[in-house]
Amino acid sequence: MPSNPPATRTRRTARAALLVVAVAVALFVLLGQLTAVLPVGFWSPVLSVLALQLPMLLLSIVRDTFGSWNIVVAALALAVGVLTLRRRSGRRRLPVAVAALSGTALLLTLITTTVQVFSVHGATGDWFVFSPASPAKAAGRGPDRTVIYATLGGQQLKADLYLPKTKAAAPLVVSIHGGGFISGSRGPTPYTGWLADQGYAVLDVDYRLATATRHTWNTADADVGCALTWATAHASQYGLDMDRVATFGGSAGGNLAVNVAYKADAGRLKPSCGTAAQLPKVKAVIGSYPVVDMTASVPDSAYGGQVADEYVGGSPVRYPERFRAVDAANQIGPDAPPTLILQGSRDHLVFSGHTKAFADRLTVAGVPHRYVELPFLEHAYDQSSVGIGTKATRALMLPWLRKYVGS
Repeated sequence: MPSNPPATRTRRTARAALLVVAVAVALFVLLGQLTAVLPVGFWSPVLSVLALQLPMLLLSIVRDTFGSWNIVVAALALAVGVLTLRRRSGRRRLPVAVAALSGTALLLTLITTTVQVFSVHGATGDWFVFSPASPAKAAGRGPDRTVIYATLGGQQLKADLYLPKTKAAAPLVVSIHGGGFISGSRGPTPYTGWLADQGYAVLDVDYRLATATRHTWNTADADVGCALTWATAHASQYGLDMDRVATFGGSAGGNLAVNVAYKADAGRLKPSCGTAAQLPKVKAVIGSYPVVDMTASVPDSAYGGQVADEYVGGSPVRYPERFRAVDAANQIGPDAPPTLILQGSRDHLVFSGHTKAFADRLTVAGVPHRYVELPFLEHAYDQSSVGIGTKATRALMLPWLRKYVGS
């Protein structure tokens, strides 16, 4: 009789494959948690190499997308290791590795999740104990209309309209996408359709993106201003109340949300279509992980340098006047509207220290604002899932809009 029958070999092969998968899962969760708990400065050697920084950002964003589900996957990996250890076998190194890796990952995930839950409760008054409810993408519904708001340089610029179910003219939120000024586009997010359901019209806009040969540092905010003049011209058609306008965006879109609002209210924004007289006064700004200090961000990471090269055309040393034009602190004035800023504390692209310094400048200038730092979250923490970062943003932005824009 064979000492190692086929059925036994099959079970051993399946068990080994399961352990390998468990190791991979445990490593994924553990590395994601290490990028959350270790200080941003610890990763400077990684951030200085584009081929390393981008995978690190992707790993951390996936971690934030999974949110509390990281606890589940780490616990499953731990269970595989523990159950395999209980079997009588002389080869125990892999099960021990699985148990050790997944156990450490599970402990770190429990710590970071608990801190996030209590921190967000302190900021919002709401408890978001397990989020997202599903790790699947949850961007929300599509737009009610897509319009061409301008044709500039032979390029059609489009915007999506999300309209509330109300007969009265609705306050308008202008949503501005991120992407480092060199990528990205309008499209459903966890906020666009949701804001419409709360009674706000949303104009989700595209703008001309930068390339290696086209530097749009002086046209991106002008294009958003162009979209605002289009909204003024079509306000009666779509039921938009242009006396109640807010701007909102994340990352590069956060920079534009701030700069467009501050410049428009100070009478310094020159739209790329329409006239300055058609620009409304912006009543409120909401920026998530906004690029408020590009000058300081350039040396922080390889991707920051690439963005500067394409968007601005070079370094702050070479083009100081261009960087002064795009850095949000230089736009602060007495007419700046109330500004809500949200920032992940472990952002490896837009460092939280720069964003906090901008909020401090608002304090000195007497601009009504609120700065909320969300612990352990990466850049773009709210792009693909209704996780705790998205829920915190919703819970904070809605009262901000109701207070300064109305509902």
